[in-house]
Amino acid sequence: MFNPVSTYRIQFHKDFRFSDLEKIIPYLQQLGVKTLYASPIFEAVPGSVHGYDCTNPLAINPEIGSLDELRELSKKLQEAGIAWLQDIVPNHMAFHSNNAWLMDVLEKGKASEYAQVFDINGGSKGTEKLMVPFLGKSLMEVVYDGEIRLSLINEKPVFDYYGATYPLSEESITRYIQTKKITPESISPINENKEALLALANAQHYRLCHWQETDRQINF
Repeated sequence: MFNPVSTYRIQFHKDFRFSDLEKIIPYLQQLGVKTLYASPIFEAVPGSVHGYDCTNPLAINPEIGSLDELRELSKKLQEAGIAWLQDIVPNHMAFHSNNAWLMDVLEKGKASEYAQVFDINGGSKGTEKLMVPFLGKSLMEVVYDGEIRLSLINEKPVFDYYGATYPLSEESITRYIQTKKITPESISPINENKEALLALANAQHYRLCHWQETDRQINF
């Protein structure tokens, strides 16, 4: 079993990349470092300073470097006699629009190929919707106060709440927007009709709700 000794913690982020670590290898050798303990290196929320808010565990975070750079760095560390101990995040991911797996679950519900990736408690009958508890007040209040609206990202409609975006199911788009070509003009009537916007939000596979609801319950 590998026994790490003389460890040195490395915290990767956009201002300290693989290339920056490569530059200090001689310094680490002078310190007598034998093992690096590296923070998570997979794709994370943009601007992450720690990497624990992972959005894609299958790709290197481009803000800190590339796979080729990692391979070259690994080679130089081996030549310097320095081992690498990698910190990982096996039990959670960031609740963020860059998390493609999670966004697919929000859009498709149980039909998503990633539905089993996440620990979602659908209640005793399995019918409870996934909570999305990031609103500053109830869904009805944010709708009628004009704080949430439809917008387009890559020609797909999403709910936009102060820059946080959430996808719409295909069924709800067909039912409420009723057009194959989605344009700013086609979603404008929904934004202007608070009742329709609220009904559209309630028709999703997830439930947008006040963050304080998590004081009483949470189902993920």
